[in-house]
Parts: sequence; structure tokens; C-alpha cells
Amino acid sequence: MKTISVLFIAVFIAGLLVWACTSAPAPTAAPTATSAPATAATTAKPTTPAPATAAPTAKPATPSPAPTANAQQQWDALVAAAQKEGTVTIYTLWRPETRDALTPAFKAKYGINLEFSPFSRGAELLAKVDAEQRAGLFLADMFGAGSNSMISLLKPAKVLGQLEPLLVLPEVTDGKNWSPGKLPFVDKDRTFVAMISSLQRNVVYNTDLIKKGEIADYPDLLKPQYTGKITMNDPTVTGPGGDFMIHLAVNIYDLNRARDYLTALVGPQKAVVERDNRLQVETVARGKYSLGLAPNPDNMSNFMSLGAPLEVVIFKQGVRVTSAAGAIAVPVKQAHPNAAKLFANWLLTKEGQTIFSKGFGNPSLRTDVSTEGFNPIFLAQPGEKVFPDSEDFLMRTEEVLGMAKQVIAAANK
Repeated sequence: MKTISVLFIAVFIAGLLVWACTSAPAPTAAPTATSAPATAATTAKPTTPAPATAAPTAKPATPSPAPTANAQQQWDALVAAAQKEGTVTIYTLWRPETRDALTPAFKAKYGINLEFSPFSRGAELLAKVDAEQRAGLFLADMFGAGSNSMISLLKPAKVLGQLEPLLVLPEVTDGKNWSPGKLPFVDKDRTFVAMISSLQRNVVYNTDLIKKGEIADYPDLLKPQYTGKITMNDPTVTGPGGDFMIHLAVNIYDLNRARDYLTALVGPQKAVVERDNRLQVETVARGKYSLGLAPNPDNMSNFMSLGAPLEVVIFKQGVRVTSAAGAIAVPVKQAHPNAAKLFANWLLTKEGQTIFSKGFGNPSLRTDVSTEGFNPIFLAQPGEKVFPDSEDFLMRTEEVLGMAKQVIAAANK
């Protein structure tokens, strides 16, 4: 009897073991299936399915890689740190319309203030930064200026920091979202990005005083009927006037022919040199001068939008494309580093560029930002030859501006 009981117990235990073994896969299958995404999320692998975090950066028009869970955590931490700093200080050449468009949008999204220190010229901006840094002060977070000012003034003065490491959003760094096919750094060291496509329309004229088609080529400006009726943006400093002279010396003529042309303009033709960007365009709009040479694009766009009787000349030789004042960089040390990083990334998103380009008055280099509503003069005409910005072009700045200074000095004697 005892033997039977022992056998019964043994059989019963064996049965339990068999049941446990055959039933084991069922409860472990679900954890195996769900453990892979959890592991991927903690190791931040790109294949992690993360629908909750993909939404902030994934745009239907420009599908960029979705952020991993770890990347989203880092972004959230950046936003929190930026909000503690509370302010982004921007030294810029952007006009009021641009500043006024950005300020409420960024404030509404992140609760962070944008504080602008506006300047008319890159040289004025550099003078302030240089004076501050000599005193041990680093008050700026970002610079907003033209490529020429960046390459010929700010970069040689060693006030530019490293922008590229600050750009982390996939939507920003994905080259297919930009018309050059890559994030549009202008210089070889990748310290500043051009955001705007600005066609440098080099002559604006008052349609009440000049008929369309009267001017088709640069020598036409030297005709007797325009003597004393031309206002020229200062060709001796960086800005539209300096850019125009470099364009003549590099793309249209050569240095010597550009010198002869400028000599004729400020000599026999009595062109008046003007440094105030807005005033130059305004004097043409009001009819004080018949035409303006090398006008500032955003001021020209502003007056045209207000209904001023202005039109531009489409030159047969082609047009130079610049960033106007639509390039950004950061100083070597930012006053509010987290807020600066947050703003730089947001500004280069589709949302930021849509707001910026509308306020600026020129199309963005982002391919997913609409050009609807922009004045057609700032879009390349069918078949029009285009001369893009490049560091090699901009490196001629000092040489050409030096020539222009000599010509102006001789004319003023």
C-alpha cells in the first residue's frame, strides 16, 4: 500500500512537470514581443516605434527621421532649461517687420522672450560686440546678418562660435528640406547658415519718372538723362552697395572695369552715396531721385507692399542670389546658451521659416515653405541666370571694398 502511494505521488509530480513545460511558451511570448521596443527605446535606436514623440518633428510635406525616445527626452530637457533662462538676445540687421513677426510666435510656443538689438550695418554690430568682449561681456545669443557681414567682418574678428553642433532637430538637419540639398552653411567652417533666397535686384526706379525698358544694361545708367538722379547704396562698406560692387568685379566685369564704372557713376554722373538703407529707397519712392542703385531688398519690398511707385530692372547678365540679412550665427559664448540653442533650431524649422520669411519679405531656402504671396521680382524669372553666394565670392570683399574706398575718396577731393 505504501509502495502504491509513493508511485501515485511520483506520477502526479511528473504530470505537473509535463504540464508546466508544455504551458511555458504561452506566458513568455507576450513579454518577448514587447521587450524589443522597450530595449530599443532605452538604447535610442532609430528603429524604435515612437508615435508619441514622432509628431513634434515629423511633417507630412517633409518626412524627416522621427526622434528616438532619448532624443525627445533631451529636447524636453533643453526646452525646460531654456525656459528657465527666459530670454534670447539677438544682435541683428533684421527690420522691425521681421522682429515683430518672430517675437509673439516664439513667446506663444515656448514662453521665452526675444530681445533684439537692431543695427543698420554689419560694421556697427561688430563694433558693439568687439567693445563688449574687450570688457569681458558676452551679452548676445545670436547674430542675424548677411553672409557678407559674416564672412568679411564677424568671422575674421573671431566672434563667431560653432553653430552646427547646436542644430539637433531632424527636420532642421535633413538636407532634403533645403533647396541646396543640404543645410545651407555658407562658409567652409560651417559657422553660419543662410536662410533666405534674396535676388539682388540692383536697380529700383520710380515708375512715375522712368518707363519700363529704358534701362536694360549697366551702361544705361551712365546716360545723360540720369545725371544727378541716382542714389547709390554706399559701395565702400558691407551691405547691398558693397555686394553690388563685388558682383560687378567678379560676375559681370573684372576689378578694373568695375573701378571705371564706379568712377563714372560718382564722377560725371553725380550719383549720391547713401548709407541709410531705408532712406535710400524712400527717396526714390518719393521721387527725389529717379532710381536707386543697390537698394536694400527688405526695405524695397516693404515700400512696394505699401503701394510705392517702384519697379526693378531685370538685367540680361543675370542676378546674384544672397541671403540679404537672412543668415544666422552664434557668438563664441552665448548669454543664454539653452535658449539660444532652442531658438536656432525652431527658427530653422518649417514653422519658424514660414514666419521668418513672411516677415522678412523674401522666400526661405526651405523647400517646404510656400512662396505664395511674395513679390515675383524676388523669384528667379524663367531662364534667368543666377549667381549664388559662395565663400570664394565673399572673400573678394576686402579687395573690392578697398578699391571702392579709393574711388570715393578721389571723387570727394
